[in-house]
Amino acid sequence: MKFILRLSLLLVVLTSIGQANAGPAMEWVQKMADAMRNKSYQGNFVYLHENQLESMSISHIKDSAGERERLFSLNGEAREVIRDNKNLTCIWPSSRKVIVDSSRQKNFSPLFIPDDVARIEKFYDMKIIGHDRIADYQTVVVEFVPKDQLRYGLKLWINTENELLMKSSLIDEQGRVVEQVMFTNLELLPEEDRLQMIRMPELDDSYTLVRYHSGDASGNMLADVEWQLSSTPDGFRQQSALKRENLETGRYIQQLVYTDGLASLSIFIEKLSSSPSLLGGTSMGAVNAYIRVLDDYSVTAIGEVPALTVRRVAESVIYSKP
Repeated sequence: MKFILRLSLLLVVLTSIGQANAGPAMEWVQKMADAMRNKSYQGNFVYLHENQLESMSISHIKDSAGERERLFSLNGEAREVIRDNKNLTCIWPSSRKVIVDSSRQKNFSPLFIPDDVARIEKFYDMKIIGHDRIADYQTVVVEFVPKDQLRYGLKLWINTENELLMKSSLIDEQGRVVEQVMFTNLELLPEEDRLQMIRMPELDDSYTLVRYHSGDASGNMLADVEWQLSSTPDGFRQQSALKRENLETGRYIQQLVYTDGLASLSIFIEKLSSSPSLLGGTSMGAVNAYIRVLDDYSVTAIGEVPALTVRRVAESVIYSKP
């Protein structure tokens, strides 16, 4: 009986310690999420994924006109992404191609910015594990440990001075770092420097323009997607359901997006024109995908989540209209 009482007391103490540590961790993550969305900054970072190292530049502006962002590759094939309040524009100078889509899809950047900090506490244990120096800035290190096998772990290094994110590491089920972002410099932008940081480059007639349309003229997402999940992985909620139309070909791809507030995945459903060359699971670094055929449609679930999660999601897709 005494043993049970001592064990119960120990569990209460350990739980209290964990909750006490989670509070400051949540506060830092919330400050970081607010800073990355609401402050204007410019910096360079290295992006390690799929055993490749990319160097990229980012400029972000938030003012009375809204939110704008520019992402530019500094090595390898030149690529540029510009997002404003209306459009997401991707430019490939070497192939002379420009793709324009709705700016609602904001997850084009490899930076992890939580959508709902309070919500993710249900699915991750958050704690401060120390302090570190990144790019000559002092940071606090916050660790996210998933409470199940459906999502990856994560570590964030947050600048203690301006609350911007300086480094992130995505950690798989075996404890391996499968993706990492680290800033080599990151500074707040003075107001007088903001306008010149994000400008649409002048493009000549040699560029091919592909414009996707996702929603109606007012920007509302289409709700008449004919597919849904028969069961949803614990903690994931549907964020959007839409049809994406290629105005050049007139072809539709239906897309469902799910998130737990931190991790996200997409399901793409497309009418088959021929037999798919790949079925089953595949992975590219931190990204896992699972492809199956359902009637005359190809169903692809993809995201920076474990293989178990995308397979479970792909196998749960059903046709929802009679």
